[in-house]
Amino acid sequence: MINNILASYELLASIAVLLIMGPIVYLVGKKSGKAARWLAFLTAAASAALLAHIGIILLDPYAVSLTVTLDPTTWTYSFIYSSQIVPMAALQLNVQLYPFTTSLNQIPWMWNNFDRAIAFPTYQAYSVIPDYPYLVLLSMDPLTSTLRLPSITAGLLADGLSYPIAILISGLGAAVMFFSAFYMKDVESPGSFYGNMLFFIGGMIGVILATTVIEFFIFWEVMLIPSYILVNQFGLTENKSRTALKYFLWTTFGSVIMFVGIFMMGVTLNTFDFQQMTLNLAAAQTTYATYLGTIIPFGATFNQWLSLFLTGLILVIPAILIFIGFAVKMAIFPLHTWLPDTYMEAPMPVVLLLSAAMTKTAAYGIARFLVIYMGPSLQMLQVSLAIIGLITAAYGGIMALTQNNLKKMLAYSSMSQMGYILFGFAMVSVLGVNGSLLHILNHGICMGVWFMVAAIVLKATGTLDFDKLGGLSEKMPAVAAIAVIAGLSVAGVPPLLGFSSEWMIFAGGIMATQYLLTALLIVATAITLGYYLWAVRRIFFGPLKEGLEKVAVPRSLVAPIVVLAAFIIVLGIAPAIATQYFTPIINQILLPWYGYQQILYLLGGL
Repeated sequence: MINNILASYELLASIAVLLIMGPIVYLVGKKSGKAARWLAFLTAAASAALLAHIGIILLDPYAVSLTVTLDPTTWTYSFIYSSQIVPMAALQLNVQLYPFTTSLNQIPWMWNNFDRAIAFPTYQAYSVIPDYPYLVLLSMDPLTSTLRLPSITAGLLADGLSYPIAILISGLGAAVMFFSAFYMKDVESPGSFYGNMLFFIGGMIGVILATTVIEFFIFWEVMLIPSYILVNQFGLTENKSRTALKYFLWTTFGSVIMFVGIFMMGVTLNTFDFQQMTLNLAAAQTTYATYLGTIIPFGATFNQWLSLFLTGLILVIPAILIFIGFAVKMAIFPLHTWLPDTYMEAPMPVVLLLSAAMTKTAAYGIARFLVIYMGPSLQMLQVSLAIIGLITAAYGGIMALTQNNLKKMLAYSSMSQMGYILFGFAMVSVLGVNGSLLHILNHGICMGVWFMVAAIVLKATGTLDFDKLGGLSEKMPAVAAIAVIAGLSVAGVPPLLGFSSEWMIFAGGIMATQYLLTALLIVATAITLGYYLWAVRRIFFGPLKEGLEKVAVPRSLVAPIVVLAAFIIVLGIAPAIATQYFTPIINQILLPWYGYQQILYLLGGL
């Protein structure tokens, strides 16, 4: 209990320290750039350390659980005490304040493998996957109740789905701030640069840990403002204002579309709270299945699948709108046109966060909204989204292969890998979704490595044009080796992290019976391997180009990529270090859906 309370406040502090220290770093930077950059690094490192400790607590199994909830309509508190000693039952004490009544009864309760989360405030109770028998006892029927404005709450939640991505962004934030302390030490307006970087990281973590769709959207906009400032103020060419405006308009367009979708979703489900959405969806499906059982004599399982289809049909329009909003941020084809110009314009540390971290907030949004809450709707769009993902992967890969500039190649590579992640989510299968979540981690770490490698090469040689590079492995062997490791991992070569994530995505496609599309996606991996090996060959091997004889690399710039490369290898050998967080959630949600796809096709779903 003490650990849970401590972790709850650590969750708040992990974001608060970034948002509070942002303005302080800005003011410090007016007096001392050196003090500002190291204060920014210590702030980002502190946030990452807090989240790392939360991850340790999050894996501790519950021995005893006390869940407290409040029904504001009847002012009734429910205290549910459960213990693994009695795994199938729990005691529920209900206390109604006015008129004052109490009741004590035993309810069915089943322990899940990952039935826990860390939340702030601590009085908010979250069960990651509420138990189905317990839902039946709730007697909830949101479809027939009088429509009212959904309640709006706020808090922070680290569960098996949000935590791995939050620690990825936080860890990358700490790494890039350390890297920037050396790489950007001569930047003009250091206070503005490092302060906005902290705000940017804080906004992204807030998106991941939000507990309601409104809170999610607020943090979504919070992370847009500092990223726009960073591109507009610290862009590399005279076109920086135009490029920043293009980036701002494109992402704002996506945000507006997404807001319409999540508002429709909240009104349809009669809540904006993530936890309550789970309850209302389960109650609606139970209501449908019960009703269908009175008119369709094909058994309970068939009726349960049919109820999934009906709930999916109701939410399909909000699902499409939400997807469009996230697709813009992920640079999914054809909504990617902001990406090449923005990546080429922004300084390397900013591009690193845009590619390795910001795009992951949108990928997380697809997992949280479309897979968890709109899975049946996502399944209706399976083929369409899979084709979009395949086109994005292939187009991005081909464009990357044709580039003569490393930074632009990495921009299109980032776009291509978003196609793989979308494809896995679109399969709505256990292996596909788990593979996409693992690929989020793989891509984030590998892009962090490659953009730092690009920054090191640019710092040492003054260029990123392949024609002017070559033979640098003689001057920077460690950098060359790490670049090879990260490139092979992106391409899915064993025993690196990318191999585990990509084969799970491919297996998920086969599980969903999308054999042709999966085969084409496997072929696209050859393009990925091709452009990374070609880039390594042109940068690090061959004869040393004239003028590069005196190239030297500071060890301080190499240290972060060594750490990230270690994660690629360790997680590749033992991917369960990451999957132990999200696999139980995804498995428990998607495993009961076997057979649903056939019902969907029978009813004309695409």
